[in-house]
Amino acid sequence: MVTKENGLFSENALKVLEKRYLLKGQNNEIIESPREMFVRISQHLAEQEKKYGATQDEIKTWENKFFNLMWDLDFMANSPTLMNAGTGHGTLSACYVLDIEDSMQGIMTAASEQAMIEKFGGGIGFSLSDIRPLGDKIKTTHGKACGPIAVLNLLSEVGTMITQGGKRDGAHMAIMSVYHPNIKDFITCKTTEGEISNFNISVGADANFMQAVKNDKYIKLAWPLEKKAYSTPKKDGEYVKAREIFSMMIDGAWLNGEPGMVWLDKINEDNTTPEIGQINATNPCGEQPLLSGESCNLGSINLGNFIEDKEFQEDRFIETIRTCVRFLDNVIDANNHPTDKTIEMNSLTRKIGLGLMGWADLLIRMNIPYDSDEAINLADRIGSILQDTADRYSSHLGKLKGNFPAFDKSILNIKNGGKWETMRNAWRLSIAPTGTISMISNCSS
Repeated sequence: MVTKENGLFSENALKVLEKRYLLKGQNNEIIESPREMFVRISQHLAEQEKKYGATQDEIKTWENKFFNLMWDLDFMANSPTLMNAGTGHGTLSACYVLDIEDSMQGIMTAASEQAMIEKFGGGIGFSLSDIRPLGDKIKTTHGKACGPIAVLNLLSEVGTMITQGGKRDGAHMAIMSVYHPNIKDFITCKTTEGEISNFNISVGADANFMQAVKNDKYIKLAWPLEKKAYSTPKKDGEYVKAREIFSMMIDGAWLNGEPGMVWLDKINEDNTTPEIGQINATNPCGEQPLLSGESCNLGSINLGNFIEDKEFQEDRFIETIRTCVRFLDNVIDANNHPTDKTIEMNSLTRKIGLGLMGWADLLIRMNIPYDSDEAINLADRIGSILQDTADRYSSHLGKLKGNFPAFDKSILNIKNGGKWETMRNAWRLSIAPTGTISMISNCSS
């Protein structure tokens, strides 16, 4: 039953909160109200300001701002932040990414880190591209490699064993380069319904591959990977028509929606810290590509709440963006991470992902058709405001609290050809699926 104590939540939102978010006692009874949940989160995140010299009055001001953001349904943080902030347990990050080294130790380390991440409540995206193909000889044991599909099956079993923080099923993504010798097996590994059911899979492609598809050329499946196209096949190695691989992906997409495609070359054009490494995978829903060990700290603004008399409230939107960036930056300081590597990487780049939801609600309230030029122009305007404001406020936080540690060599840095003298967060924006947080906020996802 929706009451004043329960705020603006719909009956459906309250059911979601009760089932998955509100803290429960030893006998599984609910021990906090929605208001108490948001107070818990706001207090914990505002307390992080103390690390940077804030007074108690300033901390209380930020606590109130953070609380009002969520209580008024203008913004909602990602699920792990709602579930775990202020409890001392679990991670506040939605998802992590892990590359897997080509060794038995590397594979088992990935499985161990997966277990710890999922125990803490995070999902994981994996890159399988570095794992040698099935049947390759192993010098140290004179044996043969199990191949990446066997590793994928192992990780799937680990995920089945451990649900995310005991509150939701583990979310996983596996990505393999289109040039890997086992790419055909990877594309078809989920053809039988129910197999590897807890993983999304995507092929890591690039512009060179698509050009080979267009020109009907061959690619060489080789390990280590070779990213070239050929007019005619050579004698060494396995050469296949790029169109054959592409057709297999199309068949899979029609059959059951798998595999997806991830444009790793385009992703790495936007990699703000290439000196640390290349990005080889994304989080499970694909909205945030990350370096190995990084996590996504997400939250979304409810656009439907920014309409008054069919006009978009631009000034209020700008002020909300600034508060949200600070909120998410404080999530990084408040976070618990499950492994040494994830602690190190998140401290190094301080990536956040501020996004949007409620777009359809906004259009309805402004009486704008979804497929109109007016809607597209409005999306451009809102997106531009979001990006510009988030970038500028992160730069402001860089001056106030310090840059992300990897900024010195980052391509964002003005001395390296970038446009910023300061920056707090290596990435600022990400448009997430907002599955349950849109239900809480009673808006379109």
